Amino acid sequence: MLIHNYALKIMLPDCNPSSEKVNAIADLSDDISDLLPYLNTVFKGFEYIEKERILIVKRDGHLITFRPKKIAITKLEDEEDARAVMDNLKHIINETYQNRERIKPDYSSGKELNASDINRLLPGTNCKKCGERSCFAFAFKLARQEGAILKCAPLFSDEFQEKRKNLLGLLRDSGYEVSEEYLELERGKALR
Repeated sequence: MLIHNYALKIMLPDCNPSSEKVNAIADLSDDISDLLPYLNTVFKGFEYIEKERILIVKRDGHLITFRPKKIAITKLEDEEDARAVMDNLKHIINETYQNRERIKPDYSSGKELNASDINRLLPGTNCKKCGERSCFAFAFKLARQEGAILKCAPLFSDEFQEKRKNLLGLLRDSGYEVSEEYLELERGKALR
């Protein structure tokens, strides 16, 4: 076990104090510096800055920043949500520590996506089935991890199979989580 405990502080976001979401900082009992490249592999990190010992991850709608003895988490509902997310992170960190001999450390940084990158790989039908005004508006939400790729019904038709495959790869390579539901759909289409 690497992390034994942590102290959690809840804070309102600096940029919007009236926001209903909160942020949290966990002060760790132990230094996780040497584990960051392994966590980068496990989380498929969004950005890893080796020199400064910082790993930034996008996970479940949160931006999570790992530092040697701190973890910052954004867009939490409340303290209970913060504790649940942090307990899950603690578990993953300790599991990664135990299995580090079997994990290849990743010292690279993922590519930050923007809406234009995603929009190029969407169908471009502007059908509004996703609930957005246009494909670009949907792409913007995906880039901010505020939307689910499964809402784009045309993308899952045979007509857009190549775009779907490329978008999945782009999202994964950029450290975005792709739901199991999406992966199952993709596997099912590949077996046909």
